[in-house]
Amino acid sequence: MKDLHKSLGGVVGTFLALSTILGSGMMILPGTSYHTLARSAWMPWAVAALAVVPLLYCYAWLGRRYPSASGVAHYAEVAFNPVLARTSGTAATFALVAGIPATALTGGRYLAEFTGAGALTWLFPVLVLCVATAVAYAGTGVSGGLQVALVLALFVMVMCVALVALGSSGFQPPGTHLPPAGSFGMVLTAVFVAFTGWETVAFTFEEHKRPDIIPRVFAASYLIVVALYGLLLLSLFATVDPGEEGLNSAPLLLLAERALGDLGRPVALVLVTGVITANVLASVLALSRLVFGMARSGYLPVTLARLRRRDSNPVTAVVAVGALLVLIAVLSTSGLVPLEHLFTFSGGIYFVLYGVGAAAFARLATGGSARAVTALCAVTVLGVTLLAGPAMWLCWGLFTFLAVVVRLTRRRNVRETGPERTRV
Repeated sequence: MKDLHKSLGGVVGTFLALSTILGSGMMILPGTSYHTLARSAWMPWAVAALAVVPLLYCYAWLGRRYPSASGVAHYAEVAFNPVLARTSGTAATFALVAGIPATALTGGRYLAEFTGAGALTWLFPVLVLCVATAVAYAGTGVSGGLQVALVLALFVMVMCVALVALGSSGFQPPGTHLPPAGSFGMVLTAVFVAFTGWETVAFTFEEHKRPDIIPRVFAASYLIVVALYGLLLLSLFATVDPGEEGLNSAPLLLLAERALGDLGRPVALVLVTGVITANVLASVLALSRLVFGMARSGYLPVTLARLRRRDSNPVTAVVAVGALLVLIAVLSTSGLVPLEHLFTFSGGIYFVLYGVGAAAFARLATGGSARAVTALCAVTVLGVTLLAGPAMWLCWGLFTFLAVVVRLTRRRNVRETGPERTRV
């Protein structure tokens, strides 16, 4: 099987990472955390930002040395065995298949609320998923260029809105009052979702021209993300009362209206549309690469590993992924698949995959610094899992159940075909 064409540079790679990370979490979580903890809301954000650093270090280290379209599945196979590899790849596929439609549906609900056009609840998700599929079909170069333009424009808009808000309302210092442990833990668990996405970026690493700059891509995108979240929080502190109910549904709309007056609503509309579109573009591209990598390794039908001859684009995987995502979006808008369940499942599995990546790093890396990073990852994974409660425990349970199923399937195939002919 052939490899994907290496076409990504450091700048486009950084913007791909930003598109993947800045999704529905940016639109909702700053507001919900502020509504719950008032000006002490910065504390769980700071904890989450620091806690994710060793996990990102693991993925950057692995990506530099083992760039593959299979991402965490490849790391698990190199470090452990094919059973964990197939389990990790399948779990990642499920998480993205749930999370991408959920993000698109969030955008549809936002737009329907802003405009009063209820049809946008289902029309926007279907449209943006179809556009993302078409862009991924066109190739990584087209997708990357669009995402650079989108993220740059969105970053400038958010900066302008935030600076106008701070300039007109004045700076309000963050609070120093420690919130109750229960509220803090609940917000921390939710906020951690805003720092997931880098494990999805790993599925594009095979297309990097220089894998050695992957750690710099992670570092740059991390600093930009942290700065953007911090600016949004400070802007909300300055312009919005923490008791306002709108913080739980449309905090960006509140912020834009306080900063820009009558222009606030159209600006917020553009921001939401742009953020969702950029995130879906990046995520559909990443999922198609994961499906291709899994098929190339023999974990999915080999048809999905076909590459277009002129640019080595896995177009069969792209079309299959796009069709499945549109179907799930339609089912969810009909009420058959609750949106909240999609978010809960995808967010939990993303975090489980962080743990798998950290375990692969612990197995492959050597030296004192590697042991220190491993210890920090263990503290983060255990701490967030305990704080998150039953929803996160269920995700770990599902991952374990999937691993058992994969192992039993492997044993059955070995009995039927012999170990020399089995590839699972």
